[in-house]
Amino acid sequence: MNPTEANQKNLENLMFWVTLLLVFIIAIRVPLDSDTWWHLKAGEYMLETGVPLLRDIFSFSRQGEVWINHSWLGEVILYWFYKNGGFWGLGFVVALTATATMAILYRTIRGGAIFKAWFVILSAIISSFIWSPRPQIFSQLMFTILLGLVLKYRDRSGGPALGWMFALFVLWSNLHGGYGLGILLLIFLFVGEIFQTFILSPRRSQENLHRLKKFFTWILLAGIGVVINPNGFNTLIIPFRTVGVEVLQTLIDEWASPNFHQLAMQPFVLLLFAVIFSFALTHKNVSGFELAGFLGFAYLALVAKRNFAPFAVFSTLVVANHLPEILTDIGSNLKQIWIDRFGHKIIRQSTLSAGFRYTVNFLIVGLLGVIAILKWYYVTHPIVMTTYEAQFYPQRAVAYLKAKGIPPGNMLNSYGWGGYLIWNLPETAVFVDGRTDLFGDDILIEWLKIVNANDGWEKLVEKWEIGWFLIEPQQPVVTRLIESGWKEYYRDAVSVVIVREQSSTP
Repeated sequence: MNPTEANQKNLENLMFWVTLLLVFIIAIRVPLDSDTWWHLKAGEYMLETGVPLLRDIFSFSRQGEVWINHSWLGEVILYWFYKNGGFWGLGFVVALTATATMAILYRTIRGGAIFKAWFVILSAIISSFIWSPRPQIFSQLMFTILLGLVLKYRDRSGGPALGWMFALFVLWSNLHGGYGLGILLLIFLFVGEIFQTFILSPRRSQENLHRLKKFFTWILLAGIGVVINPNGFNTLIIPFRTVGVEVLQTLIDEWASPNFHQLAMQPFVLLLFAVIFSFALTHKNVSGFELAGFLGFAYLALVAKRNFAPFAVFSTLVVANHLPEILTDIGSNLKQIWIDRFGHKIIRQSTLSAGFRYTVNFLIVGLLGVIAILKWYYVTHPIVMTTYEAQFYPQRAVAYLKAKGIPPGNMLNSYGWGGYLIWNLPETAVFVDGRTDLFGDDILIEWLKIVNANDGWEKLVEKWEIGWFLIEPQQPVVTRLIESGWKEYYRDAVSVVIVREQSSTP
């Protein structure tokens, strides 16, 4: 191996590990989310009983009804890490999954080491929007693995592609309902090939038709694979049922479109423009798959921020297919301008000794590793977790209720606290929680009508036999309840408990 090749390999190894450590640092954070709690409770139930939880046991509004628990295996995995490692384990599995996803992306895309490091980190920043202790984190990993399989086998005939595709979708549909993104990827592949074959190409060949047949087989195989789980054919309903809940954008920020006035949205804009720039200046032909996939996943991301992750992964691949050559041409032109202007070549830097390079690399990787461990320790420390929990959840109210007694009657809770109460106040059934596909528009609209004190809210309170409320103090219904004779049982800066007058003494 000549010195140039040795330097290149050294740089490649360094940037790979630096990239992964930076991704881990980005991904490791306070492992709490409003949905984390009910995922953990479901995982606990399933590990203790040994059977998937497929009926609702947490709410009184859907008690006993069929719950298409598409994330049952993901919940078991999350709870296992929590059971054996507490919040340290929970934070670790999220960061590990995110890092593994970006490692696969790094190895999949083209380009030099610095180029790949830059765009993988950019992809990580965009994707980090969904990196939390929820089974959703496994969907991006599955998506990236699927993209690698597509790239590996789309131009090959035969081979183990069918087996890998089938196994992947069986696993994915048990981990999380985001398998629909994988089927969409295969559909974009199929549509892109149709566009390539019948519009972009001047003539069709048997090879083109064979590829179309192969891609269509992959889609059918994926559809068969996703029904192999405890939910059976009900699994196919989940993507449509979730998207069909119209109040999602009102209740959940990640289902809303991105607000590009926010600084946090600018990495998404940067990658979006990078793809457009690459398409405009590339010397290659843009494939039908690239075009269909970019347009499709960009649309999904513009509709809902939770789709940032597949957009980031796919767009990074597209940029890596075209931008390196464009940047090389730009660099060559700038170099020539320099030579024409100053009349001499750019002086090359001297080559460092191998021993010195290895020492520097070791120090860089070691420093980042220490930073990653320290951040992991800090953000999952019990003191930090308790402080964070008290700031965003009714921690003190729950402690008060356990000490003084729980009021009689059904509880109407804040939507964002449903999971927290399932975990921390399991003796009381909730009205709603983050399982929007279970509750649907009917329940969620009624919940909104009650907490906003809209017309007819009193009748809904009577319909559901609500005996007490545990909600945010600023909710409009709080004032209306007190005006109607309800009693304030507990209040702090985060939450308020209001009970019926006759129910004030448990």
